[in-house]
Amino acid sequence: MPKFKSGKKKEKSISLPKIQKPKFLKKLEWLDPFHYVDIFVIPRVKKVTDSELVEGVVNIVFALIFASLLYLILGLAFGVASPLVIVYSESMENTFFRGDVMGLTRVNPEMNFGDEIVLSENIKNVPVEKYLSAEYFNGANTPITKLIFNDGQEVIPTTEGSVVVYPSYPYGLPIIHRAIVKIKANDGTFLITKGDNKTTNFTYDQDCGEIDLLRLQPKSIGKGCITFYAVPIEDVQGVAFFRIPFVGCVKLWLVDDLVSLLATGKLPKDFKGIC
Repeated sequence: MPKFKSGKKKEKSISLPKIQKPKFLKKLEWLDPFHYVDIFVIPRVKKVTDSELVEGVVNIVFALIFASLLYLILGLAFGVASPLVIVYSESMENTFFRGDVMGLTRVNPEMNFGDEIVLSENIKNVPVEKYLSAEYFNGANTPITKLIFNDGQEVIPTTEGSVVVYPSYPYGLPIIHRAIVKIKANDGTFLITKGDNKTTNFTYDQDCGEIDLLRLQPKSIGKGCITFYAVPIEDVQGVAFFRIPFVGCVKLWLVDDLVSLLATGKLPKDFKGIC
């Protein structure tokens, strides 16, 4: 019988040309620390086990190591022990917000810390109410309009001073607020500080009124102060110089917000929408 050829044509396989990475991208690979993990560590792990779980754990461990090294390098570069801090409260709104990560640099006495006042007295460890009072526009629950020193000097606070991180007293918690006055006294240079939020931080941080050391609450304006004393400039842990919005929310979700939910059944009072 005659043989008939099939109507189907033999398909030829087409090989696509391989797309090669530009040389500059290949060079950038060597800047990626995980590139070295893939070359030197993962092959050794695979000789022991093919478990993807183990490989994932190895990558997590090296991620923590690289993050710690980066934090250390940033600290050395910026001259501070803690180069990055997370904003935990609403006290600086609308300048920055809860969950923002702030980059800190070393304090320099010549930075702008608000209006400068010279006092011919010692003020270290002296409650601020002994030499400074505030004038409010219409009672205590409105923003400060004027700071008045005992010697007659007056300051109208602005938001032009640098934002600083300092340890509060007696609580010891790190506070990130704005410097509104720089005081040059006989025993050093000091800062008066305040949060930018005019609703929750209508007074300056050191406004304790009549200090009740047992209750740590003022008797005159009904607001607990954050710290009793002007902040010595040498105690400033860093000055904010850049902001990364909302990156710190992940840490707040996993720690602060979760703990609050489990302990009280409610989110923290500063929680707003995202974190």
